[in-house]
Amino acid sequence: MTQASVNAVRSVDLAVRDLDLARSFFTDVWHLQEVASDNGTIYLRATDRYFHVISLRSASPQEAGLVRIVLQADSRQAVDLIFEQVGRFGTAIDGAPRSLHGPGGGYGFGFKDPEERNFAVVCEVDDHPESGAQVDRPTRLSHVNLNCRENDATFGFLSAALGFKLSDQTRQFRFIRCNADHHSLVLGFNDNANLNHIAFEMPDLDSVMRGIGRMRDHGYPVEWGPGRHGPGNNVFAYFCGPGELPIEYTGEMQQVDDSYAVGKPEDWTWPPGRLDHWGITPGPSARVKAAQALFRFTESGYRLERD
Repeated sequence: MTQASVNAVRSVDLAVRDLDLARSFFTDVWHLQEVASDNGTIYLRATDRYFHVISLRSASPQEAGLVRIVLQADSRQAVDLIFEQVGRFGTAIDGAPRSLHGPGGGYGFGFKDPEERNFAVVCEVDDHPESGAQVDRPTRLSHVNLNCRENDATFGFLSAALGFKLSDQTRQFRFIRCNADHHSLVLGFNDNANLNHIAFEMPDLDSVMRGIGRMRDHGYPVEWGPGRHGPGNNVFAYFCGPGELPIEYTGEMQQVDDSYAVGKPEDWTWPPGRLDHWGITPGPSARVKAAQALFRFTESGYRLERD
């Protein structure tokens, strides 16, 4: 039987404690563009075609967190096949694929993974014409890094149900892909199942550096970077955004195909005091390390709205 696969991580949906602050940050500082507001939810796009790369909604401190990660599929047929693949695992699903209402529309369904994180798979969203890469503005989501208590179970699910493939494994992470990017999701070996960080793709190294300067201008210091990772060979800079949200500017992600030799932990070692190719800074700050365990997934975020 042919396996259906997703082909991108298209967006993340967040529930935040201070909606006005988050809205101002992601438009004025992070350089996304607001494209819609509906029923209290704000949608923001990057320069690529996806209708939005992040949405924001207000929540109490107890209910704030990551609502869901939204994945892209090629067609309704692919969504329907993925629905069948997910169903074999017995995790929570919000119903059969259907037409979706609200800004962007689309066709899809929502579900939980084995560690109770919320996902959706969609297609036929009313996306924008691409506006072209612009210096100092994110183009799209690059990847989402997830903490995993049960890394093997999560990796098995994402591989069998959604078609992700392993690119590299280190002592701390599995890097998995669903397109030519070296990784679209990263699975950490951790003691929790929360968000580690969200990474936004920038056009090039210069744009990452300009983003660092703009963040500093607005009072957001770099928590790690600039640097160049080992797996993926991408440049990076990490920050703590509103509410300590762990976020990354990245760029120049390595492009791979099925001929790529999967790396093992012993392939990715560093000299003492170094955690990336450049070694400009010794590693993540205590602040961002703490932030990389704070954001849980909301309980009901796997349920997509229905027409």
